[in-house]
Amino acid sequence: MNAPELLLEGEKMSSTLARRRSSGSRPGVFTRVLRFLTQPPRRQVDNSLATIRDGLGIVTSDEPDDATRPHHRATDVNVAPTESMARPIFYAPDMDGQADPGEVVWIWVPTEGPHNPPKERAMVVVGRNRNTILGLIISCNPEHRMEEEWMEIGAGAWDERGRQSWVRLDRILEASELDIRRQGIVLPRGRFERVANRLRNDFDWA
Repeated sequence: MNAPELLLEGEKMSSTLARRRSSGSRPGVFTRVLRFLTQPPRRQVDNSLATIRDGLGIVTSDEPDDATRPHHRATDVNVAPTESMARPIFYAPDMDGQADPGEVVWIWVPTEGPHNPPKERAMVVVGRNRNTILGLIISCNPEHRMEEEWMEIGAGAWDERGRQSWVRLDRILEASELDIRRQGIVLPRGRFERVANRLRNDFDWA
């Protein structure tokens, strides 16, 4: 066998060995299909869940996207007319103690549909009843701009997107302090006093 033939034969052997090494390290079709079905890529799953949530309307324009947060049971909340909860109101947030007036906290409220997880909503604390707190729900929906029962409080750290916010004045939410989430965020004193004055003037608070 002359030199060119030896070179050609060597190239054939190298190609055959490369194919064998490649086929030996790559899983078979059945293994790859099984892996795909049992361990789908995280990005594909996240995108699919996001599409489902958008279709169901879970993520709305007036609420932060908390798709990555763990699910939580709905907070047991009592909703009452604001005048029925009338009391003295004062600004006294205390990050080292209980949740007091002026602090912004989060509760979990039910969403439409029995299989939809509860959704976090922020509220500003305006009073207490022993182990429960009283608050006004916060919304970033601009449709509330022209509604009398809502009052603008500006933007704040309670909204991750920094949007303008409103509080609903005619309804008080009462929830156990054990069922809230705190993040060390407060409504600035000047804005809180504006809210307090509306409660005093329109709902008989003191």
